[in-house]
Amino acid sequence: MISRLVPLSKLLMLLRASLPSSRILTDFLLYASGSLFLRGISLFVLPFIMQAFTPADYGTLSLLTAFNTIGTALVGMGLRQVLSLEYFHHDANGKKKLINELLLIYSLLAIPALLVAWQLRALFMKYLFFDTVTAIQLIPAFCSLFLFFYAELLYQLLQYEQKAKLLTALQLTIALITTSSTFCSVWFLKSGIIGILWAQCIGQIAATAIGAYLYLRKQYHPHLALAPTVKKIAYYTRYGMPFIPGIICSWVLASSDRWMLGYYCDMNAVGIYAVADLFAQIFYSTILVPWSGSYLPYIMKQFKHNEKDLQFVEQQNKKTMWSTLFLLGIAITAGFFIGRRLLTLVIPEAYHNAFQYILILLFGQLFLLGSYFVSALIQFKRHTLFLAVALAIPALLNVALNALLTPYWGIFGCSIATLISYGIYFMITYQYNQKLVGRKIPRSS
Repeated sequence: MISRLVPLSKLLMLLRASLPSSRILTDFLLYASGSLFLRGISLFVLPFIMQAFTPADYGTLSLLTAFNTIGTALVGMGLRQVLSLEYFHHDANGKKKLINELLLIYSLLAIPALLVAWQLRALFMKYLFFDTVTAIQLIPAFCSLFLFFYAELLYQLLQYEQKAKLLTALQLTIALITTSSTFCSVWFLKSGIIGILWAQCIGQIAATAIGAYLYLRKQYHPHLALAPTVKKIAYYTRYGMPFIPGIICSWVLASSDRWMLGYYCDMNAVGIYAVADLFAQIFYSTILVPWSGSYLPYIMKQFKHNEKDLQFVEQQNKKTMWSTLFLLGIAITAGFFIGRRLLTLVIPEAYHNAFQYILILLFGQLFLLGSYFVSALIQFKRHTLFLAVALAIPALLNVALNALLTPYWGIFGCSIATLISYGIYFMITYQYNQKLVGRKIPRSS
């Protein structure tokens, strides 16, 4: 039986052969190394935060982070998703015009929306945060929520233009600013949760300022036209709104577990789950984000340049997918069992209960990565309605499973619900991808 095992060197050669361009691998390594450095900085600061925070405090911070995640998506009104669909269909001047329209429409709609949300802060504090946060703490959270669109639009543009070095350097700079502010606020100023929220806000301010500088330097502003853009508000709103259900469903898959735990258990359970989920976030930021930033622009251009032979391009895409998932499955399993002992040394004992849920959540991210691959063709075909529906099914399933399992199994029930839901999402998108191609793609021999 041992003689039948494929040597690791041959598996690596297979993965390398399945990558259509060395540029993809180079960009991926740049993004991944940058993300690893970013997470390394975050992990360096994390023990200090955990020493200063109880699991319940960490749970409250986790709820605030999740609130900002869904808030930025809703306030963004699907405009960045519109960019992902339209960007590669324009020439250079058309792209600049598109960027200006999105920036202006977001600014005109987001400011009044956030002012209305601020008037409802008492409801948020009671029903979303279980009376564990104050209005003062919501101020930096709302500021970060507003600025997030500008910073992420900048990162998105740099990805699409395949400026991997500039993007990585920029993200490292912002991360150093945010992390140093976090370290000072928590360890020296002893400012607690609000200190971390202001540190995050400072990072968003810095990213927005850099984006504004590049906007002027790259001569985007001559393409700004207020009156014609205002007339397009309804058009872009209708264009972006179909993404909102998908965004909500994506958030339900990724973050609603915390509220289920807060409702059925307590904030201590939320904090423990947040620590376990932190490693899934590390996988997301060091693997999924770099991979999509390097691979997605390439495969979208391949679809564009080979529209008459999409089946062949998709076949190569799936070869890359299966090789990647297989090798990463081995890597995260081995990495977990090797690194678990190290974690016990750096993470306070109050959080050690989180270790038993890490591997479950990591395999959920592996299913999500697979869905990224098979969704590329769906996104290129602009089947936005399906992308929304495809997320709705596992999102609703996730809520149902949490309601069923969490009251009895607590954090373990939440983790299993997440794993099953991501697996269902991958299956749905894979089957629809096969339908778009026209017939099932045969396995390579």
